[in-house]
Amino acid sequence: MSKMEQLSALTAKILSDVSYTNEIVTILDILAEEKQSEILTITALSSLKKIYEKLQTNRWMFEEGDKTEDKDKEVLEYRQWMRDTYNEVFSAITSLITSPHQQVQDTAFSISLSFLTAETVFVKLPRERTFLFIEQVLLTKNTDLVSKLSKEVSDLDWKFAALKAVGRFSKLHCGDQTLSDFVYQLLSAIDISELSQHQEEKQKTDASKTIHHICKTYNSTWVLFLKMPKSRELYHTILSSLHENVIPHMHNPKLLIDFLVDSYNLGGTSSLLALNSLFILITKYNLDYPSFYPKLYRMLTPDLLHTSYVARFIMMLDIFLKSPLLPAYLVAAFAKRLAHNSLQAPPHVVIIVMRFITNLVKLHPSVKRLVHRGKDHAAVRADPFSYAEEDPAQCNALQSSLWELEVLAEHFCPAVPAVVKTLRKPTDEILVGLGLEKDYDSLFKEYLKMWNKDPPLEFEEPMSFDQSEYSDIFSFN
Repeated sequence: MSKMEQLSALTAKILSDVSYTNEIVTILDILAEEKQSEILTITALSSLKKIYEKLQTNRWMFEEGDKTEDKDKEVLEYRQWMRDTYNEVFSAITSLITSPHQQVQDTAFSISLSFLTAETVFVKLPRERTFLFIEQVLLTKNTDLVSKLSKEVSDLDWKFAALKAVGRFSKLHCGDQTLSDFVYQLLSAIDISELSQHQEEKQKTDASKTIHHICKTYNSTWVLFLKMPKSRELYHTILSSLHENVIPHMHNPKLLIDFLVDSYNLGGTSSLLALNSLFILITKYNLDYPSFYPKLYRMLTPDLLHTSYVARFIMMLDIFLKSPLLPAYLVAAFAKRLAHNSLQAPPHVVIIVMRFITNLVKLHPSVKRLVHRGKDHAAVRADPFSYAEEDPAQCNALQSSLWELEVLAEHFCPAVPAVVKTLRKPTDEILVGLGLEKDYDSLFKEYLKMWNKDPPLEFEEPMSFDQSEYSDIFSFN
């Protein structure tokens, strides 16, 4: 008898009489055999599915500790054996999710998921089996499988179980960078935005308690995940979305302080992307970070104005420097350093920076002195500003002047002198738009349209052409 025929006979035997359930062990042995064909593996999986579709109608299959009133010792032992066997079967099926054969992967995934779904009819999702299932899916490093799993994480039980499993997985595999992309794919799909809103209502119901536990688990899971090594691309993706997609839903966002401060200290793009989240923690959660502005000042390098993130950085600077409580020396230092770096910046960035400085002058009148110091002022003849100084309190910005405006007033791009003129002589105290949507390409197209006009022509059409008038200049042979 072939293995296929044996599987068919065993399945029919068990389905016809449950007293033959001990034959499940034989099917498990066939499933565990090495170097067997893909078809035989799928057939064995299908056999187990058919058998357990019948057995899973019994509550005692999933409840630890038998609650039945039946005192028959043999029945109790049989049921315990069935539960132990079910655990072995589930482990064997989930282990095949990492199979190199795509069809075996998909079959094992769907059967494992159907087993867990069947259990929820009687009990909550079992923590161990759910973790085993999610762990195997993540270990496949298969984006499609992780995406399928993400779609299942919708109700409260699945969200709680998935968060617990992801946190545990992140801790167990904290040294494997290749897994972090797939962990993030699943974790970012767990939406608790509505739950975090319900949590604020503080109702003492079973549902509210469950929501509270989910929100707390959400915190710890993210903290564990952020400790995993990540690729540069994923690191930047996480930093750019934390302030919008994670922090608003966290029970205690202060748990992210270490991660954000370390990112901010890295410099470059990482510092820039960590700014929004750090600022939220400083303003809304009373994070004490006294070196925030000095480190922000050190980020103002000429290279920054050539990056793709410059518009976003200026937008955040606009938020950070709006407070009227900021000291004049600090605001002056930012204005001066930005103006000086603008001498090497692209035209569209110069326009954004000039508009930003215009708003700074309107919000902080004490900075106006830098703009209105004339050509004969000592600060213009010998600039006391120290460009190498990284401390805004020691760079002498208030004693300096914005002489760079004189240079930018002669800029080749007509829009730059126009915005410099507005900075020097503002017509009102209304803040101007930064024009963050502008780039060099759009600026060029605007001026191309402006100058792309038909040249003026003679309004009367000439009737003849006298060649003799031009014979000394042109030859008409």
